[in-house]
Amino acid sequence: MLKSALGDLILRPWFDRAALKILTTWYFPLSRAWAEAVAAEGSAERFFAALPARRRSDRLVPRILTLVQRRCEALKAAEEAWLHAFFGPGPAQIDVEAERLSRAAQLMGLRSLFAPLHLEHPFPAVAWRVEDKASVERRHSERLREPARAFVQRNGPEAIEPSRGFINGDGVDGWLRFPSPVPAIGPQAWARVGTPLPEARRRLDPQPTLVFAHGIGMEPEYWGYQREPITGLLQSGIRVILPELPWHGRRRMAHSYGGEPILALGVGGLLDFFHAAVLEIGLLVAWARATRGGPVAVGGVSLGALTAQLVATVARHWPEEMRPDALFLVAPSQALEAVAFEGSLSCGLGVPRALQAAGWTLEETTRWRPLLNPVGDPVMSPEQVVVLLGVADDVTLAEGGEALVADWRVPPANVFRCDAGHFSTSLALSRDGAPLERLLSLLSALG
Repeated sequence: MLKSALGDLILRPWFDRAALKILTTWYFPLSRAWAEAVAAEGSAERFFAALPARRRSDRLVPRILTLVQRRCEALKAAEEAWLHAFFGPGPAQIDVEAERLSRAAQLMGLRSLFAPLHLEHPFPAVAWRVEDKASVERRHSERLREPARAFVQRNGPEAIEPSRGFINGDGVDGWLRFPSPVPAIGPQAWARVGTPLPEARRRLDPQPTLVFAHGIGMEPEYWGYQREPITGLLQSGIRVILPELPWHGRRRMAHSYGGEPILALGVGGLLDFFHAAVLEIGLLVAWARATRGGPVAVGGVSLGALTAQLVATVARHWPEEMRPDALFLVAPSQALEAVAFEGSLSCGLGVPRALQAAGWTLEETTRWRPLLNPVGDPVMSPEQVVVLLGVADDVTLAEGGEALVADWRVPPANVFRCDAGHFSTSLALSRDGAPLERLLSLLSALG
């Protein structure tokens, strides 16, 4: 549909206004109720302790919780079989993978059951527990004092364990798992890896790799994994690694939906998230280089772009094998604090109010810029940076993306703009492949 003439009508700022309204009014609040339902493990008493009771609750909630619990158990069984098949001695069969994805999507889809309760008495979009300034200072001030040691890699690529793989469309799909470098995030990190089939692999030797990070709340492994424009690079001989970012998917924190702690914990949550995500992507770069030897690009969309751009600057303090060769950003922004206090999604979810209520001001947040924003030039040359911007982006802020492009002196041929907002900008990759073609040409030349 996006590639048809109808795409011209869809990928416009009106779509973004509608998407923003749906996300802030429905998706995030229903996700809040869903998260507490999963944590309740079938107990209505535990659910009501987390969310106030409503007139219809006595009748609806017990039935919903029973279904949620059944689907949680079904997903747990499917994931145990999947682990046995792909990381254990069992056969890595595609039907085991299909069962896992199906069970995950069935569980995630139960958010809609909470709509009648939400209509009667709206659920909050976020369970705020903003960390106070003194606690953030204790945990992160040492990193702020020593920027060169703020993102220290303590593991090497040998810490990454690959799974078995199976042929899936244009490539061989598999997974990587490895210890998370930041204890506050959880014990284990994950990434999906797609390797081109032999006939495509021969087109580029040594084989390039793109490590591409998703946006906030995006959980492709749990919504039913589907091919995206990025994975279309497999046809051209580029391996694609899709990390599962902290606090998303199987890394979800208890009582939270995917990505919620990044918002709910305030500045402390942002610092923990970027600390872990940046180190994990650096480790994936080293693994990619060690296993194929070709050039490695990092990139992302929205929150993933904010992460990748930070990787591009802090990598100057890392060993050479962890430094990416190219960068691909979709809807980035130079200043995260502006996104938090001024972005339409942040404002729609109440982020500025929650931060201010906990004693945080824009100026105090700005103090932590070296740990949240790209400071200085990227480790790769400007000619190796490709950026896609939405001229009407009010989520990560179009002016922030333009400022980043200007400061980094990215060549005009590497900057693509579309007359769209934040959400339609990322969807535009399905319609116009020019940014990906530019990245492909850069990686081919580097190889």
